[in-house]
Amino acid sequence: MTEILRQLLTWLVGHAYAVVFVCALIDATAIPFPGRIVLMAAGAFAAAGDASVLLLIALGTAGVLVTDHAWYFAGGRLGGRRLLHLYCRLTFGTADCVERARAWLARYGTLTIVVGRFVAAVRVVTWPLARDHGVGYPTFVALEVPAALLWTTIWVGLGWFLGDRWAQASSPEARWIGIGLAGAAVAAFLAVRLWRLHVARATARRETAARAFPGSPAAPPARPRP
Repeated sequence: MTEILRQLLTWLVGHAYAVVFVCALIDATAIPFPGRIVLMAAGAFAAAGDASVLLLIALGTAGVLVTDHAWYFAGGRLGGRRLLHLYCRLTFGTADCVERARAWLARYGTLTIVVGRFVAAVRVVTWPLARDHGVGYPTFVALEVPAALLWTTIWVGLGWFLGDRWAQASSPEARWIGIGLAGAAVAAFLAVRLWRLHVARATARRETAARAFPGSPAAPPARPRP
């Protein structure tokens, strides 16, 4: 356990709510930081009766939302492409880093908002360009708020569920649990989108048939024999 993590856990005992808010805020910046481990520790702290798990989740979600909004609006203030070029240079990304991000947005659209909340690489390279690619603020909020709540609930909830065993689980195993739950959430999102697309197409076909053959929406009238 690193010295910074020990210090954070020491502060957690006396200032649980503030530490959770700040650690979630910093973790969302995508810099290397043990924010998720602190959230798990906070969940275990709540399981022992020393804090409210619901308030911890609410404050962690608030911290995440602050930083995530900064990523979304950064593109408008600084220029999405310039910001992304800077990030690619600082992280030694490939020359096609910006074009790859644009391609992701063109192909997946609003799904990048959901995936980006759980995958920092997607969040960092696509969100600053999102507004220029048609992801308006109401859409961003509608997707980001539930995703942020789910992300925080996963990590605080794991600590609360494991209790005293959280330290043993704050390793790659816990990370895979979180990824699995996030994958399930994305799969559910995709299933809903596909179902709505199917319903929309079926409705469009019925409307087309009704316009083409008025008075008989189910099937066209039989042709008279010559």
